Amino acid sequence: MQPFEDFAHIGAGTLAGRFIRNFWQPVMISEDLGAGQPKRIQVLGEFFTAYRGEGGAPHIVQDACPHRQTRLSLGWVEGDCVRCFYHGWMFDGEGNCTEQPAEKDSFKDKVKIQGHPARDYLGFVFAYLGDGDTPEFPLFPEIDETKDTVTYNQHPVPCNYFQRVENDLDEVHIHFVHRVSADEAGLDQLPEIEVSEADYGILRTGKRSDDGNNVTRTAHIMMPNTLMTITPGSSADPDWTLHFAWRVPITDEEMASFIISTKKGGGGGLLRRPHTDPDPNDITEDVLQGRVRVQDLDPGYRGLFNVQDNVALAGQGRIVDRSKDWLGQSDKGIILLRQIWARELKALADGMPIKNWRRPKKSFMAEKTREIELANS
Repeated sequence: MQPFEDFAHIGAGTLAGRFIRNFWQPVMISEDLGAGQPKRIQVLGEFFTAYRGEGGAPHIVQDACPHRQTRLSLGWVEGDCVRCFYHGWMFDGEGNCTEQPAEKDSFKDKVKIQGHPARDYLGFVFAYLGDGDTPEFPLFPEIDETKDTVTYNQHPVPCNYFQRVENDLDEVHIHFVHRVSADEAGLDQLPEIEVSEADYGILRTGKRSDDGNNVTRTAHIMMPNTLMTITPGSSADPDWTLHFAWRVPITDEEMASFIISTKKGGGGGLLRRPHTDPDPNDITEDVLQGRVRVQDLDPGYRGLFNVQDNVALAGQGRIVDRSKDWLGQSDKGIILLRQIWARELKALADGMPIKNWRRPKKSFMAEKTREIELANS
C-alpha cells in the first residue's frame, strides 16, 4: 500500500492527518466547557487543553506545558489565559506565554505553545487544528435558518473513523443493518446508487421507483468527514428530517460522531439530546462478544440505530484491511471516496495543493423542499 492510500492513520505527521487538519472540526459539546474549568480533550490522536475564559469564548491549546510537560488542563483559568499547575507559567489562547513567576520577564517572550482557533457553533466547540492560515469557518444555513426543533449530541464509535465515513456512502446497508427502520419507513426496494464528485465532496443518490415512501434519497458527503442527509419520514411520521454528522477521529481505533438533527415543529432553538440508557457502546460490546444477538434487541430501544451501525462497523475490526474488499456496483460511492482521498493525499505527499473544497452558500434544504413540493403537487 502506498502512503497516500493509508486513510486510517491520522497522527500529526500522517498524510490523512494532515488532510483532515485542513478543515474545521467539532471537538466537544459547548456546554461541557464551563467557564474557569480547563478540560483535557483528545482528537486526531493528540491531547489538547480546552478552556473558556472570562470573555466567554472557547480556547484550544496544546496540553503539555513546555516548561516540564505537565498538563495545562490541570491548572487554572485566569482572565482569558490558562496557568500551569506546576510552576505557574501562563498562556493565552493563541499560545503566547504571558507570565513566568520565577523567571526574568524577557524569558517569556521566547516561549510559545500551539494555540488553535476555536468557536462555538450549533452546540459544539469547533477548532482548526492545522497549520498556516485559518480557512473561513463553514456555516450551515440549513440549520441556521430553520424554524424547526434542532437537537444535537455526541457519541463515541468503537472503530476507525474512515469506516464510518464509508458507511455514509453505503445506502444498501439500510435494508439489512437497519431492517426494522427500513420496514417502518416503507423502503421495500433496494436503491440504484448514483454518485458524483461535487465542489464540496460527493453527491450520493439512491433511486427507487416513486411508490409511497420509495422515493429518491439524497446525501451530501462534505470533505473530509461530514454527512448531510434529508431523510424521508415513515407512515407514522411523514415529515422529512435534516441530519448532519461529523465523523471525527479520536485515535486511530476510535472516533466520535457529532450529530445535528431537525424535526418539524416546536422550534425553541438548540436542544441537547438526552443520554441513551443503556449505553449503545455497552450493548455493542455485548453483541460483539456473543452475549446477545443484535437481531434480538428491543425494536423500541432508543439506541438501536447506533448499535446496529456500531456492530456492522466494529465487526470489521477496529481498523479494516481494505485490500481484502471485493467491491461491487452498489459500492460506487465507496470507490469514488477512496479515489478522491488517494488523489488528495498524493497531492500532499508531492507538495502540491489539494482541491479547494467548498460548499454552496445557499441552503441544500431549500432545493429539497421545492423537490418535495413538486412531487406532492
